Amino acid sequence: MQLGYKFSNLIGTVYKQGNILFTNDGNQLLSPVGNRITIFDLVKNTSETLPFQNGKNISILALSPDNKILISVDESGRALLVNFYKRVVLSRFNFKQNISCLKFSPCGKYFAIGKGRKLEIWKT
Repeated sequence: MQLGYKFSNLIGTVYKQGNILFTNDGNQLLSPVGNRITIFDLVKNTSETLPFQNGKNISILALSPDNKILISVDESGRALLVNFYKRVVLSRFNFKQNISCLKFSPCGKYFAIGKGRKLEIWKT
């Protein structure tokens, strides 16, 4: 027996920690809710929870300037690289410690992370 159920929304939890993001057009708000990400569409007045999750609570989010790539990092430094439009995890990697800041370059080709007293620059 095959069921066609699809996870669509997370009910009963609230924002705990991490940063919130607006998409570049300002129509959507991304919020970490525990170890998942919820998208609030401010124009259509709807919400959607993304179908993937981090291992622990999300501590920081970053969205590329063209809204194509989303990076979410949890409390232990494990990260997900996500195709934001298709809602698909492209890669999982581990920074091995808590990340204090995460930011994309204006061109979107690079992102920088701050961990401890170090700054690392990665190419997307």
